[in-house]
Amino acid sequence: MLGLSLPYCLASPLLGLLTDKYPSSRPWLMVIGCGATALSFFLLGPAPILHIPSQLWLLVLMLSVIGFSLGMTAIPTFPEIISGAYEQGYEEGLSTLGMVSGLFGAFWSLGMFSGPIVGGLVTQHLSFEWASVLQGGSSLLAALLLAVYYLRHPPSQRMVSEGPTTSELSPLLPD
Repeated sequence: MLGLSLPYCLASPLLGLLTDKYPSSRPWLMVIGCGATALSFFLLGPAPILHIPSQLWLLVLMLSVIGFSLGMTAIPTFPEIISGAYEQGYEEGLSTLGMVSGLFGAFWSLGMFSGPIVGGLVTQHLSFEWASVLQGGSSLLAALLLAVYYLRHPPSQRMVSEGPTTSELSPLLPD
């Protein structure tokens, strides 16, 4: 698990800084991250159609790439959901942030619960190689759907709101 967690932990702060400094990069970081995740899962198994022998170095390398690419996918997601909520007319404030945080956490937890169950069933009935192909296929589908969405709705055309306009240094309670 260190091969997956360490690249994610090291990349997350850097990707957070990048997406905060350049908000227009968020959509394409998510698309590239999903694509890299898909390619990594295809090589993790490795996919039987590639006819590549399974080797330890390939497994560790692909887990590292998956960790980094999951950071590229997950880190920009939360601010994008918040921007989408503001675009849909939700008012800027703690209630919207709490709703988005709750939904994000609920779906993340649902994935953490159902993912191992579905992955175990697929692995039991097919094989690890085909389970990684299915996981890579779902990541590739997500990348394609995100790319189509962001090509049809470019970030420059969307209203970009980064939350409340008050400074972090302003007092919370007026005098």
